[in-house]
Amino acid sequence: MKLQDIQDQFQTIVLRKECLDANWVNQSAQRLPAKDRLAIYHNAYRVRLVDVLRDTFGHTVIYLGDDWFNQLANDYVQSHHSRYNNIGFYGDIFPEFLAQQLPDDLEVSELAALDWTLRRAFDGADSSVMTLEDLQNIASTESQDGSLKPVPTLSVATHHFNTLDIWHAIDQDTVPPEVAPLPQPVDVLIWRKGHSPHFRSISPIESAAIDYVSAGMNVNDLGAKLSAQFPDSDMSVEFGQMLLRWINDEVLAF
Repeated sequence: MKLQDIQDQFQTIVLRKECLDANWVNQSAQRLPAKDRLAIYHNAYRVRLVDVLRDTFGHTVIYLGDDWFNQLANDYVQSHHSRYNNIGFYGDIFPEFLAQQLPDDLEVSELAALDWTLRRAFDGADSSVMTLEDLQNIASTESQDGSLKPVPTLSVATHHFNTLDIWHAIDQDTVPPEVAPLPQPVDVLIWRKGHSPHFRSISPIESAAIDYVSAGMNVNDLGAKLSAQFPDSDMSVEFGQMLLRWINDEVLAF
């Protein structure tokens, strides 16, 4: 057999739900039967990927418990083969998979999505961050036609349940509260500050402002858009407070 044929057949055996035998594996009276030897790799592939999921979705593991999480993780591994050279990226659609498998417990999917996004923020791309001095220099030398730029690790998620309370309880090793739907969906800002992932809930005004910043809108247009969208708010005060908080939180790149 050609090497490529052996590799293709070996991959097929590893990825199938049930391990198969192969006549191209050398037989030996002093060793395990060929099928048992292939089963070692068949099992190791699944164990390794489940371990990756357990590491990435640590809070979700605690919330579901080992048995339930492992069952779901094994089902995911069987139906979603690894497509990445970097094993750390495996599990990118695990939150969506959980939403499909647990349609009556969608807080689990939200919790998993938070786990995933925090991990991606941790190992996301580096960038310089805007300081207050940078902002003052820009304001003194340029018009307000310039645009702001978010750091590459910044993202926004929308929560429909008290998932943040559940996450905090797990993180503090206390009993999570009963799951409850929120009166209104809440947007959550996620990013890395220094070497640590951070997240916090944000107001509708800040969520809209972040969307406009991420779209590259210039400052003048951004202010006009926000004023039109939220006419009952003093946008000059609101935006000034947001801008200072963004500087302190290190969510703007420079």
